[in-house]
Amino acid sequence: MQKNKFEQWIFESYSPGAEGLAIYRIFASLLFLFFLLPDFGLYSVLTSYPTDFFTPPPGPMMLFDDFPPEIFLQAVHILLILSWIGVLLGIYTKISSVTAGISMLILQGFMFSLGKINHELLLSVTPIIMAFSNWGAAFSFDSAKRRVSEKTEGWPLVLLALFIGFMMFTAGFPKILGGWLDPTTQATKGHLLNQYFMRGRQDLLADAAVQIDSAWIWEFLDWATILFEVGFLVAVLKAGWFRLFCCFAVMFHFSTMMTLNIAFLPNFLAYAAFFKWDDLADKLKNQSLSTKTKQNSARMALYFGGALFLFFFVLRWVSDRGLLISTTEPTLHEVVLISLFLLIVIFLGIKKLIKLLNSTGEV
Repeated sequence: MQKNKFEQWIFESYSPGAEGLAIYRIFASLLFLFFLLPDFGLYSVLTSYPTDFFTPPPGPMMLFDDFPPEIFLQAVHILLILSWIGVLLGIYTKISSVTAGISMLILQGFMFSLGKINHELLLSVTPIIMAFSNWGAAFSFDSAKRRVSEKTEGWPLVLLALFIGFMMFTAGFPKILGGWLDPTTQATKGHLLNQYFMRGRQDLLADAAVQIDSAWIWEFLDWATILFEVGFLVAVLKAGWFRLFCCFAVMFHFSTMMTLNIAFLPNFLAYAAFFKWDDLADKLKNQSLSTKTKQNSARMALYFGGALFLFFFVLRWVSDRGLLISTTEPTLHEVVLISLFLLIVIFLGIKKLIKLLNSTGEV
């Protein structure tokens, strides 16, 4: 039976391979474990507040009257770590992924019950959604023990794209209602001045940005921000469009990090799902293959994971000790990682441009 256009969009927009998904799984697990875990010391602070401070957002947390005991939050934190280790190693990957997402949701629910909500929901949503992509089909204990099928699913990527698209849309649409498109005001500049003078975020390129006195530049940034955030929801209709907007997102977050000193590193866990990991897996596999056998894929994954582990470990160690830069917002590891992601986007963009120019020349 022929699929209609909606079914084609849902089930055929993305066709991830088992090895590509596995490489992403390893990357996402290490990124979370090294850089995105909540601070373990936060739970003692939360439970020290009086009951009147407990103001949960709409949702399941409203069933509680107060913060739970510190030991409960610490236990959930440990479960979160163990779950992500399970995802990393591919041990009951689907269960580990869902458990990791739910554990993070529980912790976020209580952390956001003081009235301030950070935009980090993708840390919970991403592993839950990716659990159904079968990202444990390769380079995992599950695949070694033949506990999972080799078939992968692309529809979870469409669902994740929708989450990201709606998240961005809900950030952009209120800006339209709030007057960001008014040519007589420059909202981006106002936001920068608020961060610079009121919150003391004056590192990196913040000083240079404050000195810009061109209304045209600031108005352009207002409109570009709106088009970027609202357009994300439209981009979900095609995989190519969405990958392009993810590249725009990397540039957007790099610019906000350098000028506003605000890093959105948690978002990159989700953006990375749309990187063409199959291409990377093929390149790594070709590098590791001998002329006689093609059974070195697992070794390739081990080398990749080991190198990434070592890089993240050293980066976190240097960052925690305040070496190289002394800023706390953003941290060294945020600056390094987001800058590295930007370089990857630039490299891929140049590579794509060269390919287009070559194809045009052949015609």
